[in-house]
Amino acid sequence: MKLKPLVLALVLTLALGVRLQAILGVGDIVFDPSVYAQALQQVIRLEQQYVQLVQSYQTLRSQYQQMVENARRIPVDMSRRYRVLQTPWSVRSASDAYGTARRWTSAATTGREVSDGFRAATEPLHDYGSSISALDADQQRYVKSSYGTVELTDAATESSLETVGRLRANATAFQAALQRLEDDSLSGDPALNSEVGVLNKINAATIVALHSAQDTNALLVALTEQQAISAKRTRDAEARSINQHIRFVGEAKRILTAQTAGASDAMRRWRMP
Repeated sequence: MKLKPLVLALVLTLALGVRLQAILGVGDIVFDPSVYAQALQQVIRLEQQYVQLVQSYQTLRSQYQQMVENARRIPVDMSRRYRVLQTPWSVRSASDAYGTARRWTSAATTGREVSDGFRAATEPLHDYGSSISALDADQQRYVKSSYGTVELTDAATESSLETVGRLRANATAFQAALQRLEDDSLSGDPALNSEVGVLNKINAATIVALHSAQDTNALLVALTEQQAISAKRTRDAEARSINQHIRFVGEAKRILTAQTAGASDAMRRWRMP
Protein backbone atom coordinates (compact mmCIF):
# COMPACT_ATOMS: atom_id res chain seq x y z
CA MET A 1 0.00 0.00 0.00
CA LYS A 2 1.38 3.45 -1.03
CA LEU A 3 1.31 6.21 1.60
CA LYS A 4 1.52 9.33 -0.59
CA PRO A 5 -2.18 9.26 -1.68
CA LEU A 6 -3.16 8.71 1.94
CA VAL A 7 -1.10 11.70 3.06
CA LEU A 8 -2.61 13.97 0.39
CA ALA A 9 -6.13 12.87 1.28
CA LEU A 10 -5.64 13.59 4.96
CA VAL A 11 -4.08 16.97 4.26
CA LEU A 12 -7.00 17.99 2.01
CA THR A 13 -9.53 16.82 4.56
CA LEU A 14 -7.94 18.82 7.34
CA ALA A 15 -7.55 21.85 5.11
CA LEU A 16 -11.23 21.80 4.17
CA GLY A 17 -12.15 21.45 7.82
CA VAL A 18 -10.69 24.83 8.66
CA ARG A 19 -13.25 27.43 9.43
CA LEU A 20 -14.12 29.17 6.14
CA GLN A 21 -15.79 32.45 6.37
CA ALA A 22 -14.21 34.20 3.41
CA ILE A 23 -16.69 34.75 0.66
CA LEU A 24 -15.61 36.66 -2.43
CA GLY A 25 -12.40 37.80 -0.68
CA VAL A 26 -14.17 39.02 2.48
CA GLY A 27 -13.62 37.39 5.89
CA ASP A 28 -10.89 35.61 7.93
CA ILE A 29 -7.72 33.96 6.61
CA VAL A 30 -8.53 30.59 4.99
CA PHE A 31 -5.16 28.75 5.45
CA ASP A 32 -4.07 27.90 9.05
CA PRO A 33 -0.40 26.65 9.20
CA SER A 34 -0.75 25.15 12.72
CA VAL A 35 -3.61 22.91 11.68
CA TYR A 36 -1.62 21.77 8.68
CA ALA A 37 1.38 20.90 10.88
CA GLN A 38 -0.77 18.87 13.25
CA ALA A 39 -2.30 16.98 10.35
CA LEU A 40 1.14 16.21 8.98
CA GLN A 41 2.30 14.84 12.34
CA GLN A 42 -0.74 12.57 12.54
CA VAL A 43 -0.01 11.25 9.08
CA ILE A 44 3.60 10.47 10.07
CA ARG A 45 2.43 8.61 13.18
CA LEU A 46 -0.04 6.61 11.13
CA GLU A 47 2.71 5.73 8.70
CA GLN A 48 4.93 4.48 11.56
CA GLN A 49 2.08 2.42 13.01
CA TYR A 50 1.45 0.88 9.64
CA VAL A 51 5.12 -0.12 9.27
CA GLN A 52 5.05 -1.71 12.74
CA LEU A 53 1.91 -3.65 11.88
CA VAL A 54 3.53 -4.98 8.72
CA GLN A 55 6.61 -6.10 10.69
CA SER A 56 4.46 -7.77 13.36
CA TYR A 57 2.49 -9.61 10.69
CA GLN A 58 5.67 -10.86 9.04
CA THR A 59 7.03 -12.06 12.41
CA LEU A 60 3.82 -13.93 13.26
CA ARG A 61 3.74 -15.49 9.82
CA SER A 62 7.32 -16.74 10.19
CA GLN A 63 6.55 -18.17 13.61
CA TYR A 64 3.47 -19.92 12.28
CA GLN A 65 5.40 -21.43 9.38
CA GLN A 66 8.08 -22.65 11.80
CA MET A 67 5.43 -24.25 14.05
CA VAL A 68 3.92 -26.00 11.04
CA GLU A 69 7.34 -27.29 10.05
CA ASN A 70 8.07 -28.49 13.59
CA ALA A 71 4.76 -30.37 13.69
CA ARG A 72 5.52 -32.24 10.47
CA ARG A 73 6.10 -35.98 11.00
CA ILE A 74 8.87 -37.84 9.23
CA PRO A 75 7.50 -39.76 6.20
CA VAL A 76 8.21 -43.29 7.51
CA ASP A 77 6.37 -45.98 9.45
CA MET A 78 7.86 -45.42 12.90
CA SER A 79 6.64 -48.71 14.38
CA ARG A 80 8.30 -50.75 11.64
CA ARG A 81 11.43 -48.70 11.18
CA TYR A 82 12.46 -48.26 14.83
CA ARG A 83 10.87 -51.19 16.67
CA VAL A 84 13.42 -53.00 18.89
CA LEU A 85 13.00 -56.61 19.99
CA GLN A 86 13.20 -57.09 23.75
CA THR A 87 15.43 -59.70 25.35
CA PRO A 88 13.47 -61.48 28.09
CA TRP A 89 15.03 -62.55 31.37
CA SER A 90 16.00 -66.20 31.34
CA VAL A 91 14.54 -68.31 34.15
CA ARG A 92 16.23 -71.68 34.52
CA SER A 93 15.39 -74.45 36.95
CA ALA A 94 17.91 -76.93 38.33
CA SER A 95 17.32 -80.67 38.11
CA ASP A 96 17.04 -80.92 41.94
CA ALA A 97 17.84 -84.65 42.17
CA TYR A 98 18.07 -84.62 45.97
CA GLY A 99 15.79 -81.70 46.83
CA THR A 100 18.57 -79.20 47.55
CA ALA A 101 18.36 -76.89 44.50
CA ARG A 102 14.65 -76.22 43.98
CA ARG A 103 14.31 -73.68 46.78
CA TRP A 104 17.45 -71.86 45.66
CA THR A 105 16.06 -71.57 42.12
CA SER A 106 12.73 -70.34 43.45
CA ALA A 107 14.46 -67.69 45.56
CA ALA A 108 16.56 -66.56 42.58
CA THR A 109 13.38 -66.23 40.51
CA THR A 110 10.95 -64.62 42.96
CA GLY A 111 13.12 -63.02 45.65
CA ARG A 112 11.09 -64.75 48.38
CA GLU A 113 12.07 -67.33 51.02
CA VAL A 114 15.72 -66.63 50.32
CA SER A 115 17.05 -67.92 53.65
CA ASP A 116 15.25 -71.25 53.24
CA GLY A 117 16.56 -71.68 49.71
CA PHE A 118 20.10 -70.80 50.79
CA ARG A 119 20.13 -73.20 53.73
CA ALA A 120 18.71 -76.01 51.62
CA ALA A 121 21.50 -75.74 49.03
CA THR A 122 24.53 -75.01 51.24
CA GLU A 123 26.54 -76.83 53.87
CA PRO A 124 25.33 -75.85 57.35
CA LEU A 125 27.70 -73.91 59.63
CA HIS A 126 27.81 -75.39 63.12
CA ASP A 127 28.69 -73.65 66.39
CA TYR A 128 31.80 -74.39 68.44
CA GLY A 129 29.84 -73.87 71.63
CA SER A 130 31.83 -74.13 74.85
CA SER A 131 34.58 -76.17 73.20
CA ILE A 132 36.15 -73.00 71.80
CA SER A 133 37.46 -72.23 75.30
CA ALA A 134 39.81 -75.20 74.97
CA LEU A 135 41.81 -73.30 72.34
CA ASP A 136 44.54 -70.82 73.23
CA ALA A 137 44.11 -67.10 72.55
CA ASP A 138 45.81 -67.14 69.14
CA GLN A 139 43.80 -70.11 67.91
CA GLN A 140 40.54 -68.56 69.18
CA ARG A 141 41.28 -65.35 67.32
CA TYR A 142 41.97 -67.28 64.11
CA VAL A 143 38.84 -69.44 64.47
CA LYS A 144 36.58 -66.49 65.26
CA SER A 145 37.90 -64.48 62.30
CA SER A 146 37.41 -67.38 59.88
CA TYR A 147 33.96 -68.09 61.31
CA GLY A 148 32.95 -64.44 60.86
CA THR A 149 34.12 -64.49 57.26
CA VAL A 150 31.80 -67.39 56.48
CA GLU A 151 28.91 -65.62 58.23
CA LEU A 152 29.51 -62.45 56.20
CA THR A 153 29.71 -64.49 53.00
CA ASP A 154 26.37 -66.14 53.78
CA ALA A 155 24.68 -62.77 54.43
CA ALA A 156 26.07 -61.21 51.24
CA THR A 157 25.08 -64.25 49.17
CA GLU A 158 21.51 -64.17 50.49
CA SER A 159 21.29 -60.43 49.77
CA SER A 160 22.51 -60.96 46.19
CA LEU A 161 20.10 -63.84 45.74
CA GLU A 162 17.18 -61.70 46.88
CA THR A 163 18.19 -58.81 44.60
CA VAL A 164 18.40 -61.05 41.54
CA GLY A 165 15.10 -62.72 42.42
CA ARG A 166 13.23 -59.45 42.78
CA LEU A 167 14.63 -58.16 39.49
CA ARG A 168 13.49 -61.33 37.72
CA ALA A 169 10.07 -61.15 39.38
CA ASN A 170 9.58 -57.53 38.24
CA ALA A 171 11.01 -58.10 34.76
CA THR A 172 7.63 -58.90 33.14
CA ALA A 173 5.91 -55.76 34.43
CA PHE A 174 8.96 -53.66 33.56
CA GLN A 175 9.03 -54.97 29.99
CA ALA A 176 5.29 -54.34 29.63
CA ALA A 177 5.77 -50.71 30.68
CA LEU A 178 8.62 -50.33 28.19
CA GLN A 179 6.43 -51.82 25.46
CA ARG A 180 3.64 -49.33 26.15
CA LEU A 181 6.11 -46.43 26.14
CA GLU A 182 7.57 -47.64 22.85
CA ASP A 183 4.09 -48.00 21.30
CA ASP A 184 3.14 -44.46 22.32
CA SER A 185 6.46 -43.04 21.10
CA LEU A 186 6.17 -44.67 17.67
CA SER A 187 2.43 -44.02 17.30
CA GLY A 188 1.09 -41.88 14.48
CA ASP A 189 -1.85 -40.62 16.54
CA PRO A 190 -1.75 -36.77 16.55
CA ALA A 191 -3.06 -36.74 20.13
CA LEU A 192 0.09 -38.59 21.26
CA ASN A 193 2.40 -36.32 19.27
CA SER A 194 1.35 -32.94 20.61
CA GLU A 195 3.95 -30.86 22.43
CA VAL A 196 2.57 -31.83 25.83
CA GLY A 197 2.25 -35.47 24.75
CA VAL A 198 5.89 -35.62 23.65
CA LEU A 199 7.04 -33.99 26.90
CA ASN A 200 5.02 -36.52 28.90
CA LYS A 201 6.65 -39.40 27.04
CA ILE A 202 10.08 -37.88 27.64
CA ASN A 203 9.31 -37.63 31.36
CA ALA A 204 8.09 -41.24 31.41
CA ALA A 205 11.26 -42.42 29.64
CA THR A 206 13.37 -40.52 32.17
CA ILE A 207 11.57 -42.16 35.09
CA VAL A 208 12.01 -45.61 33.52
CA ALA A 209 15.72 -44.91 33.07
CA LEU A 210 15.99 -43.87 36.74
CA HIS A 211 14.33 -47.11 37.87
CA SER A 212 16.65 -49.12 35.63
CA ALA A 213 19.66 -47.27 37.05
CA GLN A 214 18.45 -48.01 40.56
CA ASP A 215 18.23 -51.73 39.77
CA THR A 216 21.71 -51.60 38.25
CA ASN A 217 23.04 -49.92 41.38
CA ALA A 218 21.49 -52.66 43.52
CA LEU A 219 23.32 -55.31 41.50
CA LEU A 220 26.57 -53.33 41.69
CA VAL A 221 26.20 -53.02 45.46
CA ALA A 222 25.71 -56.79 45.76
CA LEU A 223 28.80 -57.43 43.64
CA THR A 224 30.81 -54.90 45.63
CA GLU A 225 29.80 -56.58 48.88
CA GLN A 226 30.92 -59.95 47.54
CA GLN A 227 34.26 -58.44 46.48
CA ALA A 228 34.70 -56.82 49.89
CA ILE A 229 34.24 -60.19 51.62
CA SER A 230 36.64 -61.83 49.17
CA ALA A 231 39.15 -59.09 49.94
CA LYS A 232 38.64 -59.72 53.68
CA ARG A 233 39.35 -63.43 53.23
CA THR A 234 42.55 -62.66 51.30
CA ARG A 235 43.57 -60.05 53.84
CA ASP A 236 43.04 -62.44 56.76
CA ALA A 237 45.19 -65.10 55.08
CA GLU A 238 47.98 -62.60 54.42
CA ALA A 239 47.74 -61.20 57.94
CA ARG A 240 48.04 -64.69 59.45
CA SER A 241 51.07 -65.39 57.28
CA ILE A 242 52.74 -62.14 58.33
CA ASN A 243 51.94 -62.71 61.99
CA GLN A 244 53.43 -66.19 61.85
CA HIS A 245 56.59 -64.79 60.25
CA ILE A 246 56.83 -62.06 62.89
CA ARG A 247 56.51 -64.67 65.62
CA PHE A 248 59.10 -66.85 63.95
CA VAL A 249 61.59 -63.99 63.65
CA GLY A 250 61.05 -62.92 67.25
CA GLU A 251 60.90 -66.32 68.96
CA ALA A 252 62.63 -68.85 66.73
CA LYS A 253 66.12 -68.27 68.11
CA ARG A 254 64.99 -68.46 71.71
CA ILE A 255 62.94 -71.60 71.11
CA LEU A 256 65.73 -73.25 69.13
CA THR A 257 68.26 -72.37 71.85
CA ALA A 258 66.02 -73.76 74.55
CA GLN A 259 65.50 -76.98 72.62
CA THR A 260 69.19 -77.53 71.87
CA ALA A 261 70.63 -76.33 75.20
CA GLY A 262 72.92 -78.99 76.73
CA ALA A 263 72.71 -81.21 73.69
CA SER A 264 76.50 -81.25 73.21
CA ASP A 265 77.20 -82.10 76.84
CA ALA A 266 74.59 -84.83 76.76
CA MET A 267 76.19 -86.32 73.66
CA ARG A 268 79.67 -86.24 75.26
CA ARG A 269 78.43 -87.90 78.42
CA TRP A 270 76.64 -90.60 76.58
CA ARG A 271 78.24 -94.04 76.78
CA MET A 272 77.40 -97.35 75.26
CA PRO A 273 75.55 -99.44 77.81
